Amino acid sequence: MDAVFLAAAVAVKNHFTVLDVGCGVGSVGLCITSRNKSISLIGIDIQRNLTDIAIQNAVLNDQSEQCRYFHDDLREEKTIPDNMFNAVVMNPPYLESGKYSPSPEKIKATSHGEGESGASLEDWIKYAHRKLKQGGYLTMIHRADRMDDVIVTLEKRRWFDSLVIYPLWSHDGEDAKRVIIRARKERYAPLVLKPGMVIHQENGKYTAAADLILSEGAAIDLG
Repeated sequence: MDAVFLAAAVAVKNHFTVLDVGCGVGSVGLCITSRNKSISLIGIDIQRNLTDIAIQNAVLNDQSEQCRYFHDDLREEKTIPDNMFNAVVMNPPYLESGKYSPSPEKIKATSHGEGESGASLEDWIKYAHRKLKQGGYLTMIHRADRMDDVIVTLEKRRWFDSLVIYPLWSHDGEDAKRVIIRARKERYAPLVLKPGMVIHQENGKYTAAADLILSEGAAIDLG
């Protein structure tokens, strides 16, 4: 579900180039490219078995012409050109190194924890900055309780500014567990906190706004 909401928050203008960092099996990128057939997307992931599945998923969804996937470590990658992309999208490991017990399953451990992939949150954001064109957009989803880490890392070297924060609540009245954060490479504007979205009704069904995204591919307008 995180992947679908993240994809919905990414602008899809004609002929955009998009980089999906930590692409996994391609879910985020395929949701993005399904909304605009003129987009070109590249995905990168440190787990080869996942990028192999992403390639298959692109074929099965008739998007192999739009989407290319690479197995590589973002700390060492030198194949994908720098300063190339209009948008970078990422769903980095949520758990901070040294502050969690890793899953016994290798795929989950690498996807969920910074310590297993070896790349810190700063590594992910630095990589996005290197790949984006001037004024390009970084859109990411993270745990709400790590929002301070994300904001500090985005802004401390003036890599990014113009932050837009969009909370996701599981139910009305609960604390947000996820936030979508968008920032621009070296473009200044005041931080904007959006009203966000409640995902579930009291009866457990999706709210109308969430259902439009999950069932019909609607977008989240971040302005």
